Amino acid sequence: MAVTIRDVARRAGVSPSTVSRALSGKGRMRPETRERIRKIARELGFRPNAHARGLATKVTQCVGVVIDARHVPLEGSFYGPVLEAIEATLDAEGYHVVFSVLRKHRIPKSVVEGRVDGVLLLGTDIGEDIVMPLKERVPVVLVDNHLPQVDAVVGDNVGGARLAVEHLISHGHRRIAFIAETLADLSFRERLAGYLQTMEERGMPLDEGLIAEGERGPWSVEKAMRKLLAQSPLPTAIFAANDHMAIGAMRFLEEKGHRVPEEVAVVGFDDGDLAPHVVPPLTTVRVSRGEMGKVAAKRLLELMRGEGAGAQLIVLSCELVRRRSCGCPN
Repeated sequence: MAVTIRDVARRAGVSPSTVSRALSGKGRMRPETRERIRKIARELGFRPNAHARGLATKVTQCVGVVIDARHVPLEGSFYGPVLEAIEATLDAEGYHVVFSVLRKHRIPKSVVEGRVDGVLLLGTDIGEDIVMPLKERVPVVLVDNHLPQVDAVVGDNVGGARLAVEHLISHGHRRIAFIAETLADLSFRERLAGYLQTMEERGMPLDEGLIAEGERGPWSVEKAMRKLLAQSPLPTAIFAANDHMAIGAMRFLEEKGHRVPEEVAVVGFDDGDLAPHVVPPLTTVRVSRGEMGKVAAKRLLELMRGEGAGAQLIVLSCELVRRRSCGCPN
């Protein structure tokens, strides 16, 4: 038989109305009491009847997770581990996830029709024209993106880029190139900013010919790398704005007869699933994608409960993962 709110109340030694307030986050209650009741509900496997609760309270116990269509399909995507962490965090709190894909900048029906209590928006290209109307309807948290006056969780793109460039400089490199799919992407622009700041601070010569932008789509790496290989002399190191570009750059260099890392060192960004398995294994900047999803989900839960006033920009630190593509030993 399904566990009811009365079963939770009986185990906790409180009234059903107290359980309801603890699970919804509404009303005043000691934090330790609220957490004890929620823990008991989780242990018993209690799941509120979303339909009945929605009719009575206009609370659906559903959260919308909207991802930009550019990042679908999800296999191998940056956002796969983010979504897993979001779902696990929300499920532990008794929430269901309503997944939507943002196409042609249209607000998902689940939000328009009031079928969710809050929204997590994943994607670096989602702008104010989408975010601000949503924010007027429900609490919103951006993931891997940020806008003024909107709650957001991001990786430290500038700081991570600094780690990568400092590491290459420590290996003796002076002609360090930067490549990205497109600088229309917020994350890539911030990683470029970190590259430029570090090069300037360390007195490295800034050569605009060493900054190469590709394009969205399958020809991105080839377009950027052809620009770099037209330079004379060649860069001795490449910092790529993500692992996709870094791995593609290594393949392109090999096809053109250049050895990595003996002739050109390569460092990526993200530490995706392929990074340890390519040849040579890719040195890269790790973004804690699972932590990003978990923190974003928790922040949205706070907003839905009316906690934590004021928009927060939460920046998660990155770390450099050293492998052989930069010239480090195994």
